[in-house]
Amino acid sequence: MRNLSISEATLKKLLYTGLLLLLAVFSFLFLADKASSPATHAATVSVIDQKTEDVLTLTASASLASIGVSAIPGDTATPIAAKLADFSEYFLLILCVLYSEKYLLGVIGAGVFKVLIPCACGLGILSVWREGALLRRLAFKLVIVGVALYLVVPVSFKVSDMIYGAYSETIDTTISTAEALSEETAPLADAAGDEGLIASILDRISETATSLTDKAVDAINRFVETLAVMIVTSCVIPLLVLLFFLWVIKQLTGIDVGASLPLPHRRRAPDGEKKQEKNEAT
Repeated sequence: MRNLSISEATLKKLLYTGLLLLLAVFSFLFLADKASSPATHAATVSVIDQKTEDVLTLTASASLASIGVSAIPGDTATPIAAKLADFSEYFLLILCVLYSEKYLLGVIGAGVFKVLIPCACGLGILSVWREGALLRRLAFKLVIVGVALYLVVPVSFKVSDMIYGAYSETIDTTISTAEALSEETAPLADAAGDEGLIASILDRISETATSLTDKAVDAINRFVETLAVMIVTSCVIPLLVLLFFLWVIKQLTGIDVGASLPLPHRRRAPDGEKKQEKNEAT
């Protein structure tokens, strides 16, 4: 019988292949489920749920305050009530952003560990047997992109939560101000059209149409400040964190995602049109 011997180089290739194959299977079967599990992102989900609850409360407060303010006698109350009603639409947009980011936590985790990491392992296996530096670089790039995508949402919420916590008192004040305004103006809404009853209600609550209007204006100012906080913490900061991770990806892999986006460009005019435009200008 002929003695079959395997070279040391081949043994190393088999070892690397087995490790990469094991990593791909482990990533697909275990890490993907772990990364997409709500329990893994419990801290981030808790932050999103808190913001969602605040947005829902602010939306309801703005709507109720708008109804009450519209019943205040005078022409100035109507535009103020319309502005308060507009805040409900703005907060609804922020609510959509929060829900989208919450669902992205699980979707990105599953995509990274079920697709990108196994593909990177497959390229690594090919590079082992073909000695391809290009395949190894491509596998490295896939790993970097996958890790960056997986971390972008949790990191962005970690950063935004620091700012959001500093302004939590402002949000609570806005909600309490709107609720107090709604309680004062609710009887006016019930007595809409009855000027005598409205006058008696104003006397009873020791308020005038002007003083209630001033309180409504103060409520609008607080809603504006709160809306700015919500936009910064829920939209602007996640976008900045995403841009930062794209910059990191570019530095580590050379992949410029922004450069691949189609940008509007001006059509180059023929020489004849250029001369005609020049003559018309002169």
